[in-house]
Amino acid sequence: MKLSLCLVLCGLMAFAVAEKVKYDNYKVYRVTPQNEEERKVLLDLQENNPGVIFWKYVRSVGLPVDIMVPPHLAHIMEGLGSLVVSVNEMVNDVQSLINVEALGSLNASPRLSWDAYYSTNEIHDWMDEIAARHQGVATIGSLGTSTEGRNLKYISLNKGNTQKPIIWIDSNIHAREWITNTISTWIIKELLEGEAAAQARLNQFNFYIMPMMNPDGYEYSRSTDRMWRKTRSNLAGGTCRGADPNRNFQFGWNTGGSSNQPCSDTFMGVRAMSEPEVAATAQFLQSIGSQTVFYLSLHSYSQLILIPYGTDLGRIPEHNYHMQVGNAAATAIRRRYNTAYTPGNIVDLLYVASGSSGDHMRGLHNTPLTYTFEMRDTGRYGFILPPDQITPSCLEFMDGFQVILDNVAAKHVK
Repeated sequence: MKLSLCLVLCGLMAFAVAEKVKYDNYKVYRVTPQNEEERKVLLDLQENNPGVIFWKYVRSVGLPVDIMVPPHLAHIMEGLGSLVVSVNEMVNDVQSLINVEALGSLNASPRLSWDAYYSTNEIHDWMDEIAARHQGVATIGSLGTSTEGRNLKYISLNKGNTQKPIIWIDSNIHAREWITNTISTWIIKELLEGEAAAQARLNQFNFYIMPMMNPDGYEYSRSTDRMWRKTRSNLAGGTCRGADPNRNFQFGWNTGGSSNQPCSDTFMGVRAMSEPEVAATAQFLQSIGSQTVFYLSLHSYSQLILIPYGTDLGRIPEHNYHMQVGNAAATAIRRRYNTAYTPGNIVDLLYVASGSSGDHMRGLHNTPLTYTFEMRDTGRYGFILPPDQITPSCLEFMDGFQVILDNVAAKHVK
């Protein structure tokens, strides 16, 4: 797509989001390429038609691609149906899912109760409250501020020995992936106030947990555009804002699977670590990198347990170990509700994606265990997971998380 066309389209998009974006009669289709020719058709659509939004990007032959299509571009799918055999409607009306999600928030408790999605301020207030109840163990910290001046808040859980191995957990690096911050806050709650088996983890590890890594983007997805993915910076100038923070980390930056177009959802930023949220996180991770034995980044959706690298570096030497632990976690997760997770290398299961946080931790700090979890679901709801699935998602994740911690403790706790 020529730059001039991109600028025109970006201008129209900026005008459109001046008020809350509505997704009435937007549909999501699952398209599965059966051969290389069909895959190239989808790649062309992905790269040259910004009017449709890819929820799940083009991967290998045989792997599904999810495409959100506005009603005025329905003809694109009609034409695509003549070129690609496997086309199925997954979501009939995206706005109806958003409405159900919003209704859950209206009926929610004023404090976190894992039956609705909460604002950044509400999440941060809850972190302050639970830390106050557990003084001497829980401490609130800040990595700095976001582009729009929001606090990049984390909680550290340190019981007694400051030299214990460290586990880092972050979520909501992508704004529209709301289910992820509920998992992070659930983990905090369980470690501090849950069953004895969970609380006992504080005798083995020190935890640093950051439920809201991209607060500007998240709040914009709540107030204006539910499908917003990026930050809210404007370093590239023009009318298209933000960069993909999970394409903006230093290690492997701009080596494939990201875009140099500011309007793209995978815009890598004007330079590595250009986004203040990324720079602040990377600086803090540098300070704890030598002690960190497990790095976990929570995303959605697809129910995957992703292993570095997401670049042409391929699989890490400890890939088999990561697969062994990942399979054990997936088995534990499945027992409760029969929810199936699949472990594997990022490129094998998804696509090339350079500049990610997981690659950064593994590549620069040689973190022994590094996972990016893609949470529920597999596409029926996608990013707009209904509130009634929050608690089940948390419960089953915790089953798998305990198995992972068993394995990490066996290798790193004396």
